[in-house]
Amino acid sequence: MGEKWQEKQHHREQTVKEAVEAADRIILDGSDGSVEETDYLTAEVARKFMEKALHPFSRDLLSKDIKED
Repeated sequence: MGEKWQEKQHHREQTVKEAVEAADRIILDGSDGSVEETDYLTAEVARKFMEKALHPFSRDLLSKDIKED
């Protein structure tokens, strides 16, 4: 694959890495410091991101189902 693709991929990987690091900082700042609280906040952030990521698929599937009825 081309150099441009590699640059795009590297940029994407850096963006994801920076987003995870930012989320970690925010979670640690908001946590009471216990492992349980930190794990809970991490899991909730991950759940929200999963919901956000899957939302378009759910919307598209619902739209398809409505059109078929």
